[in-house]
Amino acid sequence: MKNKYVMIGGFAFTEESDMEKLKNYAKEGWILDKIVGGFFYKLRKAEPQNIVYSLDYQNEANEEYFDIFKEAGWTPVVSVENQMYIFSAQEGTKPIYSDSKTEIDKYIKMRNQMKKGSIVSSVIGLVLIALLVLSAIFIKPIFIILELLLLVNFVIFIFNFMPYIAYNSRIKQMKKYGKCNSELISSKSMWKIYGFSGLVLLATGIVDLMDKEGWGPVGLILGIWYVSSAIREYKKYKKSLKVEN
Repeated sequence: MKNKYVMIGGFAFTEESDMEKLKNYAKEGWILDKIVGGFFYKLRKAEPQNIVYSLDYQNEANEEYFDIFKEAGWTPVVSVENQMYIFSAQEGTKPIYSDSKTEIDKYIKMRNQMKKGSIVSSVIGLVLIALLVLSAIFIKPIFIILELLLLVNFVIFIFNFMPYIAYNSRIKQMKKYGKCNSELISSKSMWKIYGFSGLVLLATGIVDLMDKEGWGPVGLILGIWYVSSAIREYKKYKKSLKVEN
């Protein structure tokens, strides 16, 4: 087998553990080649190497940006949407960010970007909910279309809001401890997302049942599952918090 595919944990949630995982794979002779579909690392078989990986964020990176990293011993490996870059270096190389302040700045940029996306999706969602209520009373034929649009917008909202929560948690941890705990960030973000998603699905299921739509029971079942998942993640978060303190 010349290639191996490993799922990405989510840069906003598991940056440290993902980079550590790639480092361990490199020691076994599996070197990061590229990112496939935004969800998987593609690793190629090679000689075992003692290298480390680091993630950085930069919009519209230019040649000067890469030259700075090369001079410090870091080689660009892959980029994601010309916004996120993974660099590699020999083990023992000075970290890309040697102080917490500059590292916090990189997370602030991403948090603000995700915040804007979340606000836009929220406004669109409120408009669609208002139209959904009106259509249920006056124009029922377009109810399902609006419901589908609301579902699509909800997915877009989640993909903005989840990273926003994670980056916000990273900033708080960096300011308090000078470092990040991926497990703590992941569990804290997930219990909030699961809880929010569960409440939305429960509300949608109840509305569908009232309108005698077929999706009502499905929404209720999914809503209950998400709420129970939120409780499980919350317990994991509290446990991780005790260990951190």
